Amino acid sequence: MKRVFPAFAAFLLMGVAIGSAADPRLVDGVSGAPIAWTDWVAKRGPVAVLVWASWAPTAEATMDGHAGLAQACADAGLLLVVLDVQESLEDGRAALGGREVGWLHDRHGALLKMFRVIEVPSLLLVAADGRQLAKLDPTPDAVRGWSGS
Repeated sequence: MKRVFPAFAAFLLMGVAIGSAADPRLVDGVSGAPIAWTDWVAKRGPVAVLVWASWAPTAEATMDGHAGLAQACADAGLLLVVLDVQESLEDGRAALGGREVGWLHDRHGALLKMFRVIEVPSLLLVAADGRQLAKLDPTPDAVRGWSGS
């Protein structure tokens, strides 16, 4: 009988090592400059990260409510940024380029994996040290109801 378990285990370990980058690399959607997530959040935190993609069923409705969400976040002492995930930078620019929003691009969903986000859009509240403070519905009422605010 042929043993495949060691090879399979090595494959799984390799996948975990590749998929668990300590500092995800993102792109600033406005400038196009590459950035390190930990540096970005340390300079701006605490932040509210609207995990978003143009392909999501409620993407347009979520962006229509962006101004109200941004105000609720500001009232709670949080900077709101849109994190465009799992689509090309060009698609992100086409969807967000004409809007007055700050946004980051995460082509392969590194932050989705890091924060275990399974629903897009979602709203992550993240401290300056990178700790997740909360995961909320992306609505002003959810932010206003957050116990940390």
